[in-house]
Amino acid sequence: MISRFITDKNFENHKALQQRLMSLPEEAQFDEISAILDRNSVIGLKLANAILKNKRYFEILLERGVAEANASEIELWLKYLLPRLGFRRVIAILSGKLSEQPQEVRKASYWLPKFLPKGNEQAAKLLKELLNKEKQMLGKEYKAVRTSGQIYKLILRIKSTGEYAVFGGYQLGSQGSKIIVEVLNSEDLYPTGGLREVSPSDVEILDPQPYND
Repeated sequence: MISRFITDKNFENHKALQQRLMSLPEEAQFDEISAILDRNSVIGLKLANAILKNKRYFEILLERGVAEANASEIELWLKYLLPRLGFRRVIAILSGKLSEQPQEVRKASYWLPKFLPKGNEQAAKLLKELLNKEKQMLGKEYKAVRTSGQIYKLILRIKSTGEYAVFGGYQLGSQGSKIIVEVLNSEDLYPTGGLREVSPSDVEILDPQPYND
């Protein structure tokens, strides 16, 4: 069902759309924003951040982002949703999703050091615990076995060199300024190139790629 609020003109002037949405009950606001997210995630997230008050709605949106957003888009979802939920609540939600959606959670947790509250030792501890759980779940090389029996690993590409790599660790407390990667052989995707520190902006997360163990 197409929302009666959504038109191309509305998207050109989302401030006017915001004013109209504010006249609705919050449940209806959430329904409209959910429909808007299907068309434009940036405007939808901005409207959610500006209008919604109930934290449960932000939890639902984070769960949707984890399930639907790709490895780059999820950063935007975290940008708008994490301040409304708090770092600890986001960690808790991701931890709860880890057993069923390990690769999806992995794409989200990749960006979390960027949002780590400065000087917050408890938040850093919680992030480290989540990453350790991921490592146990996905294996040393972030492997996962799908129901088909095919094994996958989450592949990164270093933009400046074109090399492929897998995630090797975070420098906690560095606000995401550097991550550690393990460089892969481009032919068989086995880790033979050693460890390297790179900037997150120099890394592209590719979709999980199958390989033979």
